[in-house]
Formats: sequence, C-alpha cells, structure tokens
Amino acid sequence: MKKTIFIFFLFAVSLFCLAGKGAVQVQLDKDKTFQNAFALISESDLYCSFFLLEDMPDLKITASEKPGEKMIFADGDLVYIQNTESARLKEGQSMMVLEIGPTVTCPSTKKSLGPVAFRRGRVRIVRFEKKLAIARVEKACGQVMVGDFLVPFVEKEGLLGKDLGFDVPARGEEPLSGQILFLDNEFVQVGPGQWALIDLGKNNGIHVGQQLTIFHQAGKDLPLESVANVIVVDAGRLASTVKVLSAKDAVRLGDIVQMK
Repeated sequence: MKKTIFIFFLFAVSLFCLAGKGAVQVQLDKDKTFQNAFALISESDLYCSFFLLEDMPDLKITASEKPGEKMIFADGDLVYIQNTESARLKEGQSMMVLEIGPTVTCPSTKKSLGPVAFRRGRVRIVRFEKKLAIARVEKACGQVMVGDFLVPFVEKEGLLGKDLGFDVPARGEEPLSGQILFLDNEFVQVGPGQWALIDLGKNNGIHVGQQLTIFHQAGKDLPLESVANVIVVDAGRLASTVKVLSAKDAVRLGDIVQMK
C-alpha cells in the first residue's frame, strides 16, 4: 500500500513539473514575441500628426488670459473659447487643438480634397464665464495659437507589432493604388518616423494599423521599385495619414502606394 502511494506521489510530481515546464515555455514564447514587437503607432502619431479635414469645426481659441501680450501658448497656459449652446461644452472636457493648413488636391482628378489639419495638442475646460469657456493647455505638440480650431478629444490606443518591411514586388494586377499627397511639414521628402498623407481612405478599405508599401517610378515606362513600408495611423473617408516605418530611400510626393 505504501509503495502504491509512493508511486502515485512520484507520478503526480512528474505531472506538476511537466505542467510547470509547459507554462514556462508558453511564457518564454510570449516574451519572445513581445521582444520582437515595438510601438508601430505611438502617442505622438495619434495626437501630434496631421490628417485631411473633412468637416470644418465651429469652435476656436478666441483670446488668451492676457490679450495682446501672448499669442502662442504652452502647457499650463489659459485660453478663452467662445462658448455657444450648440457646443455643449462641459467642465473637465478635453478638446483637441487643430491648426488648419494648406488644401491638398487629388493627383488624378485635380479636384480639391480639403485642407490638412495639424494636431497641436489639447486643452481641458476648467470653468465658464458668461459666454466664454476657459481652458488650460495640456500636452502641446507645437504652437497653440489664437485662431486655432477645437474638436472633441477622442482617446485612441497605440499599436505594438512588427514592421513587415518593403521587400515586396509591385502588384501590377492590384487595382488599389494611391499616391503620396502631402508630406510631414511640407518637406520635399521624408524618412522613418515621419508622416505623409495618401489619397486612399476608408472608402477604399483602408484602416488604422494597416501596413502599405511605397514605390518609386523613375520614368513612365520603367518598373516600380519598392522603397519603404508605412503604417496607417489615421484613416479618413478619402485620405489617410501614414508613418514611415522603414525605408531604403526617401519617400517623395507622387510616390505610389499599394496594399501588401
């Protein structure tokens, strides 16, 4: 009887050890996966990038705490917002600050798509006075100024993952191809970590987190050459904002964008 109990005990211990090894291996696999991943979409991409503005906001920063003395604001500064009943502002509410930039044009149709909106940070409503809302600047991404527009702040999640790279051939049969419309800070070219606007959006099936390949075409009759991998950080109906993840050459205006 004692021998039987002892054998059973050894068997149970063996099972426990095997289960433990399995759990350790699973954890190691998870750790390995995590080590190979990095922040594909960061907080800066979500709250400091630009996008194609589809609807013009009504609210804007109308004045500062000291009118005439300060026109550019930093974290902690107070600004005034003209408060209307339709705005339905609430104390404690966060608003995204937008600077309206140049209008971009569709390369194929030559029609205006709308202006670029730069995210310049956010403000939080702290109190109300008559028909004014007073807000404090939080996490400025650039120059917050009188005249900048405001829209409700929507919190978004970043994304961890793997850069899929750009070593892929051009898909001649692929009907969905777009172009680079606008570059970060209106540079002539951009590289890894910088943003660009493409003329593909939700209407084309584009979504946030999707990785796309950028191609150069040196001449009309020359083949496409893959030069960069980008990820969608903001998707609108007609256009999307992408960030360059990796590249062997600079991304330029007019470059071709294709799905993988």
